[in-house]
Amino acid sequence: MKIGIIGLGWLGLPLAKSLLSKGCQVTGTTRSRSVNLAHERFLHVTFDPRQKHFADSSCFNDSNVLVLAFAPAGTNEKVYAKDCIRTTDLIAPSCKVILLSSSGVYPKRDGIFKEEDYPAGFIKNNAAGYAELALSSVLRERLTVIRLAGLVGPNRYPVTAMSKSGKSYQSQERVNLIHQEDAIGLIEFVIEHKLWNQTINGCSTKHPLRGPFYTEMARKLGIEAPPFEHKNRLERIISNKHSLDLGYKYLYPDPAAYPIA
Repeated sequence: MKIGIIGLGWLGLPLAKSLLSKGCQVTGTTRSRSVNLAHERFLHVTFDPRQKHFADSSCFNDSNVLVLAFAPAGTNEKVYAKDCIRTTDLIAPSCKVILLSSSGVYPKRDGIFKEEDYPAGFIKNNAAGYAELALSSVLRERLTVIRLAGLVGPNRYPVTAMSKSGKSYQSQERVNLIHQEDAIGLIEFVIEHKLWNQTINGCSTKHPLRGPFYTEMARKLGIEAPPFEHKNRLERIISNKHSLDLGYKYLYPDPAAYPIA
């Protein structure tokens, strides 16, 4: 299996290492040469989706799967969609594509949000939504969209930024999170089981209240917890039922059990 990864960042790089350990051939990209990957055992090239010319464009010609693991840049919501579309020029017509989207496409209101109610291309209120629309219109059944909840893992704990922000947060809102290991596991599950033409939420099963959860995470990290208010309650739940029905088993279904590295 030959896998291409556009964006060897916080999630893309460990994904590349994990796929490599499972016997896949991996080619990944960074936007600039400032990222030192000389010690890695897979092919990595420089690629900026906004550049019209790409010297190594042939390196993805024989990829079986291309994973789009780069985040939107800038403030124009539709630029990210164009960046994603440009990557499709690098692949063969038979190559499948996984877009790592965000649960942020769902409305900010009470409710249980399922993929069947909001299929790829249905929501056009932010960069991720426009990217889903653009790619689904071009790739159709070759595309799978994974909407990842808030990412947590090594060197990425939301409470760290919250603690430094000087802001107060609502204690009675539910958190929708996924650990890095489960994000990688779900991506690999999709590839292994050839789950194409899908929209899948990636999110831990449990949704603790923000205040108690982040207060405890701050304690584990040895930092001061941010202040919390108790005015509003928001029951916004990102459902992971579809991923469970497909057969994926979460390593960390409860955010309270996330390891602190």
